[in-house]
Amino acid sequence: MNLSKLLYSAIFVVLLLPFNGTDLFAQRLPEYVQLARSNKQEPASFDQIILPGDTDSTVTLATVFNMPYSYLSFKKNNSGPSGKEFYSAIQLNMEVFKSNKSKLGKRKDVSVEGLPSVGRTMWSDTAFAADYQQSQSTDKFVSGYVKTSLTPGVYSYVLQMKQGQETESRRSRAKTLSISRYNTIEVGNVILGENFIEGQELSQLVLSRFGKNVKYATDFYALVYLPDFNTESNYSLTVTNLNIQDKDTSKAKSVYSKKLAKKHINKGIKPSLVATNNERVRVDLQQVSDGYTYALIKIPGTKLPNAVYRLTVDTQSSTKPVAQTVFQTVWPDIPNSLLSLDVAVDMLRFIADDKTINRLSSGTKKEREQKFRDYWKKRDPSPKTEFNELMTEYYNRIDYAFEKYSSKQKLGYNTDQGKVYIKYGPPNDIERKFPTKGATTEIWSYPSREFIFKATSGFGDFRLVEQTRK
Repeated sequence: MNLSKLLYSAIFVVLLLPFNGTDLFAQRLPEYVQLARSNKQEPASFDQIILPGDTDSTVTLATVFNMPYSYLSFKKNNSGPSGKEFYSAIQLNMEVFKSNKSKLGKRKDVSVEGLPSVGRTMWSDTAFAADYQQSQSTDKFVSGYVKTSLTPGVYSYVLQMKQGQETESRRSRAKTLSISRYNTIEVGNVILGENFIEGQELSQLVLSRFGKNVKYATDFYALVYLPDFNTESNYSLTVTNLNIQDKDTSKAKSVYSKKLAKKHINKGIKPSLVATNNERVRVDLQQVSDGYTYALIKIPGTKLPNAVYRLTVDTQSSTKPVAQTVFQTVWPDIPNSLLSLDVAVDMLRFIADDKTINRLSSGTKKEREQKFRDYWKKRDPSPKTEFNELMTEYYNRIDYAFEKYSSKQKLGYNTDQGKVYIKYGPPNDIERKFPTKGATTEIWSYPSREFIFKATSGFGDFRLVEQTRK
């Protein structure tokens, strides 16, 4: 059994996307199929970072981006060398305009018409894929950043993306923000990273590929700016689960806290961005005489449920946070069923009896979530972490059965082969026979049993005709 995936805790988000056209299975798509179709694309991240400028009177505004290949448009590279069969030419432009306070806080319809431009920066590169499958990958990324130097004030910036020979921007984002001198910032910013590389002369923080968010069930690092650092104060870090279910944040609770020790404090630091050879963007932590004080803390993400969090650093005497950010955990390859509590419970029918499913399906949403969580907690091979390998393996098998064995007649997890795969996993051996008379036969061999399937059509449909114990 391959127990290599991550656990999804009981925070379920139902993603139902509209579908037009005639479906092979029904006029109305089963909810699982809707979830499977909505769960295909890995989102790109474009995140703003504020860092110290080259002088005390300037600040660096940067947009760090991570775009999976599935987010890009690739073209056939007819004259390209081996290993570069497809390509995607990308250009990212950031233009900054002097703005006004009336535009602050707006998330949509940020217009820059009539605003004076104060700076423009551009990034470009070409991504190559060895084949079409790689061009659709969610595991390969294009990463980088664009940045500009600004003096204090209010600015609107526009981020535009072009691909290939396009003359118009295919994607555009706009935002307004207020810039202060870095040494006058009252609440410090927080930068999240997935890895820390410590060197004798220079250390680096590798930024999260999910921008301001982090990968679920994985430890991560927080680089925290501590304005007006006081050696006499006791600093502590707290991670709070906001539990924003039903838009009620009153149930927020602390899930992790850490008193900052001397080893966490880094004085005289001037962070700067660096990215080479399309590697993940990193923050260089340079030691300089006129640097700033930062704390670097490793957060045990393996113990955090899948949720939205607030990370805060404060002191025993502070009336407001010393530094603060909100982030969420991201499960990039979440099994389709776990996007909906109802679907997740229904899919237990391959291993649970009707009585169990009826019990898990009764009660309020909160009660059902708790019962579902308890059901799998009892079967968790590593109960001290949020990583429930067994549950994830089970739902991954359902996804595999859906992709591998679906036909015009049945969804893959409802076929005989799909049901066997879900219950027993991948067979040790598959033997296919093509008799001169009669249907094609497949024999699935496991250590203690064997299943024999016969084709019912020429389109991959097989029926279980015999099973034996060895």
